[in-house]
Order: sequence, then C-alpha cells, then structure tokens
Amino acid sequence: MSQTLVTAKALYDLLNSENIKTTTTFQPGKAVAELHDNIIKAFNHQLFMETEGEGTPISYKRISEKTIEYYITTGNVEKISSLINTYYVSSNHYNPGLFSDVGELSENPLLQARSMFICGITLYTRAAIAGGLTEHVAYALSDNYIKYCLPITDISKINQLQDCALYDFTAQVRDSKYRKYGLHLRKCLEYISRHLHDKITLSDLAKITGKSTGYISKIFHDEMGIRPTTYIRKEKLSYAKSALELSDFSISALSDLLAFPSTSAFIKYFKEEYGCTPLEYKNRI
Repeated sequence: MSQTLVTAKALYDLLNSENIKTTTTFQPGKAVAELHDNIIKAFNHQLFMETEGEGTPISYKRISEKTIEYYITTGNVEKISSLINTYYVSSNHYNPGLFSDVGELSENPLLQARSMFICGITLYTRAAIAGGLTEHVAYALSDNYIKYCLPITDISKINQLQDCALYDFTAQVRDSKYRKYGLHLRKCLEYISRHLHDKITLSDLAKITGKSTGYISKIFHDEMGIRPTTYIRKEKLSYAKSALELSDFSISALSDLLAFPSTSAFIKYFKEEYGCTPLEYKNRI
C-alpha cells in the first residue's frame, strides 16, 4: 500500500469515531449508488460543518486540533493510543504523522516535516499545561523532543517521533492528575475517563477495584473531597462542554450519548456547573 496524506477531514472523522461508524464490506445497489453518495455528502456537511459568520466554514484543521487538545488535557492515553495505532497501515508500513495536512510551510518536504513537528510540540505543550502539568515539566519535554528531532533527516522518523511526543505529553498529564491518589482511586478515575458514554455506577467502580461501594465512596471523600457520583457528573459535563464546541450534536443527542437520565437533567446539571444552558453555551461559541 502506498503512502497517502492523512487529510484534516479524515483526521476529524477518526477523532470523533464514536459518532461515525464506517464499514468496508457494504456496497449500495447500483440503482441507488449515486443517491447514496449525495445523501452521505449532505450528512457529513450537516453534521460536521459549522460556520463563522456568513457562510465561512470552520476549518477541520482547527476542530481536529481542539479535539487532540482535549484528549491531552484530560490525560486520555487510551484514546490517544487508539488514534496513533490507527495510522499504522500494516506491521511494516507507517502513514505520515497526524499533522501532515495542516498547511504548507515549506516547499521542501523535510523542512515541512520539521515545521509540522514543532507545531505539534507547541500544541501538545500548551494543552498539557492547561491539563495541569507543571510548566517546567512540559517545557523540558518540549525542549528535548525538538532538540533530538532537528538533526533527523528521515521524514518517516520525524512523523513517528511526533506521535511518540503526543503519547508522552498525554501520559505526563494523566500521571500528574493521578499520582497523588491511591491505587484503587486511580483505577476508578481511569475507568470513568474511559466510560463517559456509559452509565457508571458505584457498583461498577466496586467491581473493577474488588472493593465495596461503601469503600469507594470513602476513598473519593477522603482523597478528593467529593462524592463519586458528583465527580462522574462533572467529568461528563466537561466532555459535553467540549463536544458542544467540536460538533453539531443536538442537546438531546448529547444527553443520550453521555447517558444522562434525561435531557432536562442534563440541561439542569450543565447550568449549575457553567451558569448557562447547553444551548446558550453553544450560541456563544
């Protein structure tokens, strides 16, 4: 398989893979093939295109960057790992890095790769600091990645090194968030981060730790000063806030996606947390 550039649109679709399910095994009948293509094009346009002012589409590049920032900021190494691994076309072949379609900064392919590497590192550093990573740690990681990248002349290695950086910054954020907590609480927090689309109960947390529900409530109270249900709701609301910025979900669809008991409950909790309804927040973006 030959190398192909990863377009910003394709990256955006991948980053939001919960919302799009694709298959390579289904082919529409010839009688409806053209109509099906038109429907899918209209669907993609309606679902993913937003506007800035009169008819100006928001760039997929910016949306993709914001989504990556969210994963780094929340320390979501599972999502980042899945994203990176998707770019391996086979065991012996590697696609260009995640930022190969974010703009042409040089006609020289090597200078372009180096420039995109530095753009990526800058994005990761900013997102990691926003996620709570101390500045000296974030900048030390940034400085060393750039230092060791600049002498490289193999574009494939630069692309792969950038993906290593993406993982390392995300892992540093995760570790900084969780290292002060005990083993059982860390397991709970990581489970919650991976299951925001599901209904999460105390029994679920008890099961994955091998402890009682009473013990789970106690460690949340003792180590975080918060009830487990409150923490779960805050994490879901934080995800919802980002989703409102990155997608064109309806409020009810977003409520269902995050397994809130009802749309009215979702709106109530969102307003309590952010001082406005989800629709009001969406209209401000």
